[in-house]
Amino acid sequence: MARKLVCAAVVSLALQIIGAARVLCPNDPNCVCGGTLAIELNCNIDGRTVKINLLPDTYMNIKCENATSLDYSKMPKCANQMSSFKSVSFKDCPLPTSSFKDVLTNMGVSKTMALIFQNGKKLSGYFDRKHFSGLQDLTKLLLSINGITHLPDNLFTDINKLTWLNIRSNTINLSEELFKPLERLETLEISHNHMTNISSNLFSHLSYLRKLSLWQSNVTWFSKDLFTGVDVLEELDLSSNGLNELPSSIFKPLRKLKKLTLFSNKFSALPRNLFKHNEELETVVILNNDAKLKNLPKFLFGGLMNLKEIYIQKSGLESLPYDVFADSAKVTNISLAYNDIETLPESIFNDQINLLELDLSHNNLNSLEPKIFSSLVRLERLHLNHNKLVKISGATFSSLLSLMYLNMEHNSLKTISSYLFSNNRQKMIISLAHNKLNFESKEQTNYSTSNKTSPFVHTYNLKLLNLSHNEFKFSFEDWWTNGHDNLDISYNHIRYLWPEENLNKSYRDVIKKRLNKLWVAENPLYCQCWNYLFIDFLMEDARTEIYDKSDIGCPLWARRACYSRYKIIMSVIVAVVSFYLLVIIGFLVYRNNLMSPITRIIKEKYFSYMTYWHYKKYLGLMIVHDKQDSGFVYEEFLPALKTYSESPIGKNLVTIPTNKDKIKNKIKRRNKDKSYIVVFSPNYLRAQFSDVSIINILSVMKEAKNTVYVFADIGPDDSIYAFLKEQRDLRNSVVWNEPQLWEKFSKLVDLKKIGHLVEDYKNLKHAFDAKLSDYTETQSVMLPGKDDTFLNEFATDALSGHFFHNGNNGIYYQFK
Repeated sequence: MARKLVCAAVVSLALQIIGAARVLCPNDPNCVCGGTLAIELNCNIDGRTVKINLLPDTYMNIKCENATSLDYSKMPKCANQMSSFKSVSFKDCPLPTSSFKDVLTNMGVSKTMALIFQNGKKLSGYFDRKHFSGLQDLTKLLLSINGITHLPDNLFTDINKLTWLNIRSNTINLSEELFKPLERLETLEISHNHMTNISSNLFSHLSYLRKLSLWQSNVTWFSKDLFTGVDVLEELDLSSNGLNELPSSIFKPLRKLKKLTLFSNKFSALPRNLFKHNEELETVVILNNDAKLKNLPKFLFGGLMNLKEIYIQKSGLESLPYDVFADSAKVTNISLAYNDIETLPESIFNDQINLLELDLSHNNLNSLEPKIFSSLVRLERLHLNHNKLVKISGATFSSLLSLMYLNMEHNSLKTISSYLFSNNRQKMIISLAHNKLNFESKEQTNYSTSNKTSPFVHTYNLKLLNLSHNEFKFSFEDWWTNGHDNLDISYNHIRYLWPEENLNKSYRDVIKKRLNKLWVAENPLYCQCWNYLFIDFLMEDARTEIYDKSDIGCPLWARRACYSRYKIIMSVIVAVVSFYLLVIIGFLVYRNNLMSPITRIIKEKYFSYMTYWHYKKYLGLMIVHDKQDSGFVYEEFLPALKTYSESPIGKNLVTIPTNKDKIKNKIKRRNKDKSYIVVFSPNYLRAQFSDVSIINILSVMKEAKNTVYVFADIGPDDSIYAFLKEQRDLRNSVVWNEPQLWEKFSKLVDLKKIGHLVEDYKNLKHAFDAKLSDYTETQSVMLPGKDDTFLNEFATDALSGHFFHNGNNGIYYQFK
């Protein structure tokens, strides 16, 4: 029933508004009427667009678009009968040639209490007394104008009932006579101006003035008598000016002053006794001072029995006198944030027994005196974040019985007392994030850390304990059992959520109160059942919401394996699979099809493993040549190289494994430090560089590392080969049979790497030709195939210890 009545009332009111709109919509050929709850008129007056928005008996807003002049007599009449409006505003409209009263009367407005005239463009014309004649009921006036440099002294003569005046201009000059008629003025705002100084008698006639703002007026100097005559002034704003000093007695006449704002000036110092006579002062704001204030005078805020709020931020303060707040016992808020304070006197807050919030953040504090907060028994909020604190003693917070919020983030804290919060009984929010805390005792017992204690062991029912971004390696039982609402231990080094030393202690018996929210991300938590079971207990039994549980980073199967039912299922699956495997194996054994393959696989695996470790001894120098040059390498180059080698002759022959692919992959990873001798012949040139330009070949040869090129005239004549031989780099190449060949060769290659490959090259070749099919001792070769090509490849592998093929054209050899 009640809902129906409300709906009926809303519908009735809407119909009345719509009906009123229909009645008030003017029948003007220059305008189009619209709107629902308010009337909206779009008018075209002599080609100029004018938009009017109004709500009967409340407001009328007139906005002009691109109009430097306007015939206000052609404006539409917005009411059938004369009506009064609480406010009328003109935006971006030109000055009328007659009074505002005539304009409003023509539009059906009989009376208004507030007039707003705003024009951000450069006005043509000037203000005159006639503009405000007939508006004797006007109490509020806002003039936001550009391009007007002068206001006549008699401009406000006919509107002497004004109580609120706001003048915003860029270049206006104000005379002493301008405000004389405004004896009832209570609020005066002069802003966005370019006054470098103000006459000392400008405000002397405003005896009822309670609020004065000279915000952003570019005043650089004030007379000490500027405020004489404004004895009841309560609020004063001198912000965003160029002030660099204040006369010590400038505020002496302002005995009723309650709020003073001085941000964005250039004070390098403040005079002593500046507020001595302002006994009613309640709030002082000094922010964003463009010069470093460094220090404050002694007793600056002392003896002010009504002072409640002090904000001195971003002012470059470095130190404060011990008595700067003395005898001002009613102060409830002090902010000294964003300064450069390094230390504070221990007695600086001794008289602030009613202080509720203290902000010392964003300074350079490196220590706190033990009794600096001893008088702050009613303090509720303390900000110490973004400082350089390293240690906090147990007595520092012992008197803060009412503390509800403590922020000590972004310090360098390593140690805090175990009884730091033992006296507090409030539901606190404590944030110690971004520090270096671990709460570990420095005493060692049997090479292990012992006696780990938490500073929160005697602290109960916290709203939030934030210990993120620290260096904790262990968790503590009191984090979980002391009844905290929210806990953040993310970004630490914790392995066990439930304390490691209490793994045999049931947490179900000691955790009595629900933990609402938990953050644990970015900890190296062990993927073990203790952690899983504890997390599941928190989520299911304690109904804790873990925000970042997906970041723990353990596989799902590891978690499932912690539960008995999962173990039983997995055991059954393993048993069934094992049974079937045994059946299959028995069947194969019965059919005599398994023993021979198994034996062979075991031999091959064992042989491959042993051969791999044998191969590691033979990684060193390699010879690269074309297949057609094998005769030259066997019959001329290798014997000559053997003769000039410094190594003794050995008799070991590398054995070829049966599973060469696996050995190949293992040895390739260890070939990065090999040295290469390339037998560069016309055959090699055609095989390797048939489609490569001469410039690129020279570049490749020049950039090759650990490589020596031996130019040998083997094969058909080739002009490109002759050119390359002529243009060769003497730093990494020699020519076969040239004078002093081996002296040059020894300078390019470390011959100590060259050892004996086999005792008799002819015996090796004979063994390959015989196509041996099995192996005997370490001095024999096993050839797994009978094909000549495959035999050749395995001969290459036997010599090189390496299985690299280059288009089936390159053969590699290695000396051990």
